[in-house]
Amino acid sequence: MNFNIFNSIILAGILQGFVFGAVILFSPKYKAPATRWLGLLIAIFSLNNLQYYLGNARIITSDQLYTLVFIPFQLLSGPLILFYGLRLIYPDRRITRKNYMMLIPFLVGFTYSSIYKTYRGMGLYDEAYFRFSTYVLAGIELFSILFDISIVLYLIGQIRKVSKHEAPMQTVRPELGWFRSILWSFFGLSFVWLAVTLLALNAIGNWWYIIWIAISVMIYWLGHIGVYKFGVQEERKKIRTFRIEHTRETVYEKPQSETIASFIRFVNTGKRYLDPNLTLDLVADELKISKTHLSRLINSELETGFPDYVNNLRIEEAKSYLTNPDFENYTLIAIGLEAGFSSKTTFNQTFKKVTGQTPSEYKSQFGNTILKKNIA
Repeated sequence: MNFNIFNSIILAGILQGFVFGAVILFSPKYKAPATRWLGLLIAIFSLNNLQYYLGNARIITSDQLYTLVFIPFQLLSGPLILFYGLRLIYPDRRITRKNYMMLIPFLVGFTYSSIYKTYRGMGLYDEAYFRFSTYVLAGIELFSILFDISIVLYLIGQIRKVSKHEAPMQTVRPELGWFRSILWSFFGLSFVWLAVTLLALNAIGNWWYIIWIAISVMIYWLGHIGVYKFGVQEERKKIRTFRIEHTRETVYEKPQSETIASFIRFVNTGKRYLDPNLTLDLVADELKISKTHLSRLINSELETGFPDYVNNLRIEEAKSYLTNPDFENYTLIAIGLEAGFSSKTTFNQTFKKVTGQTPSEYKSQFGNTILKKNIA
């Protein structure tokens, strides 16, 4: 047996991956097609690491690894990332038969590894065939890397294509923002994987721990996205649906100038204040007025600054969610993001500055008030 800090980290990642994968694949909460592909991807990453862990920890010998256990899971990672990405980018499109053809390399690799296992299981051993199989394994590794890189670049191109029609992307489709970050990370990891493979082929040290630990980190990251971020996104969708269904036309008191009237209409129409990217510069450009002059009018006529005016509207929006029984169990970050804040930290700080309470304190106080009324 060979247990050390490195393969302990790898084992922790494997176990975590199986838990994440099981939760995503079998929980009815995560029934979105894209999320199911993500759960399968996490499980495959974990299985791939597991078989190498068994060999590295000397639970089985290297010979047993390739004659009994080995399955070329690395040939599955690219297609599964592709399927997940396509369902995430284009939720209404199904995976086509042409897409499924990306599984052919895995089927070929699996068939060859099965033939090799059968050949060795029958007690047949040929030095030339063994050397040939070594080259095949190296070829599988190198092909997997190039295959994954091409798929990652294709998906990044698809995100860029979609983002041109859906701006700002971080507001409309935030999931594409963090998926793009994952793709770039995977792209960088592929080159590290390539370097480690070339070093291994030239028998220059054993650098595979870098890849196995990196995959363990990817498992955690993907699991976090699959379980946590997916939950937040689903909550945001429901809040958004509620907002659209319950939006009412607001009647405003007549301000002192037409410019401020236009400003109020612009910010409130369609609840533009919920856009975290809304700035004084943007509003001034839309109203075709100088930023300085608009700021001066807001200060003099509304007796507040632009940031405070917008944040007060966002706080009122957040209050309507915090006091809604339908959203009682929703996360504060989902509520904050849907109310127009760029992060949970900004939401907490701004809410406390305006109300003197944190969102959780406000929510708790409102709940206690309702409870007292019911008791009375």
